[in-house]
Amino acid sequence: MSERTAHLLIVEDDAILGGAITQRLKLEGFEVTWARSCAEAIAALKRRRPDFVLSDIVLPDGSGEELYRGAQPYLGDTPIMFATAFGEIDQAVRLVKAGADDYLTKPYDVDELVERIRARIATRTASPEEGVPEGFALSPATEAIAEQLRRVADTDLPVLLTGETGTGKEVAARYLHDVSQRASRPFVAVNCGATPKDLLESQFFGHERGAFTGAAQAHIGFFEEAGEGTLFLDEIGELDTRLQTALLRVLQDGRFRPVGARGDKSFKGRIVAATNADLERMRAGQRFRDDLYYRLSVIEIAIPPLRERRDEILPIAVKLLGDIAARRGAPPRALAADAREALLGHDWPGNIRELRNRLERASVLASGRSLTAGDIFPEAVLDAPRAETLADARERAERERIEKALALSGGRIGEAAKRLGISRTTLWKRRSRQGGD
Repeated sequence: MSERTAHLLIVEDDAILGGAITQRLKLEGFEVTWARSCAEAIAALKRRRPDFVLSDIVLPDGSGEELYRGAQPYLGDTPIMFATAFGEIDQAVRLVKAGADDYLTKPYDVDELVERIRARIATRTASPEEGVPEGFALSPATEAIAEQLRRVADTDLPVLLTGETGTGKEVAARYLHDVSQRASRPFVAVNCGATPKDLLESQFFGHERGAFTGAAQAHIGFFEEAGEGTLFLDEIGELDTRLQTALLRVLQDGRFRPVGARGDKSFKGRIVAATNADLERMRAGQRFRDDLYYRLSVIEIAIPPLRERRDEILPIAVKLLGDIAARRGAPPRALAADAREALLGHDWPGNIRELRNRLERASVLASGRSLTAGDIFPEAVLDAPRAETLADARERAERERIEKALALSGGRIGEAAKRLGISRTTLWKRRSRQGGD
């Protein structure tokens, strides 16, 4: 597969530190975007999904937690690391628990930072998005899908992948790319709902220098970046109607025009689209073009949810735990017997993405060498009834004896106290403690 320059997003409001880090990372061969606030960071993420994010935890217009929440729709599987002063470590720990990949404390060693970025990007490149193991097909359901993908791999026909969020649609798209003759060409993944409307044409088709205010230099769009490879259009149902028309033209005659250019450019790559939306309903509501749908869905493949692929749950979990351990430089955690049973018994409404997030959190918080069901599903532990202690049993037996004595005494406290061999005052106090009248 062809190499491309990794794109980093650095979020740092300190002009000296941000400038120094940006310069060093560029010297290391990275492409760097520098944002100085939460708002700038979110805008950058909307324009383009980076390969890695490094963010300060205290920014002029918000905290690291606010940035992380706002960035969720645009991060995908992009790793994010937070930099924090000693006094904000508690917030950094909360962020890691919430799903952030790591944190480091200031002042940090830039050489170590570079190594950690390279290692994380390498791990992400080696492991497809959603963390599905290499080979893709781990159950009869996905083996059938893999066979379909292999059959159409070397055609130029567009492919539409449908399924719930987190089922691994991008994994299937990458698998299709990797088994095709385009494997040595770029694979470019785009979130169609993450690009601001005023930048749509520029981001997808590129622009010439001076094409509009602020266009200080020419920009290569997604179509040109993909070249003869694969352009993966995720969440195609979110594509703006103007871009739907332009995309239809590319599918029909393989040509597009960068903003401000005098002539067209040709697109010789392949388009793979994915959606979790009901395109039939969107078409009925005139929010998705009929002609574009028919062009995209020549080959339509549904990716089943994880609850219908239970044979894959444990293999995927083991692979994810290996990836998590590799990133942290630690041996992989094992799964206790009750954890395996709980994993197989869960319905996984969030699919593989939920599985990955639960294992990430459990790996950070668990104290034992093996993960238990309680580590992976802590909410179930909180909801479970508490085991009765000896003190509980004694109190329950005492309450039952008191209630029986009162019943036999017709509710008369004095007589009940005599039956129990205690004073009226003692009986009243014990009933009050137990919540009696």
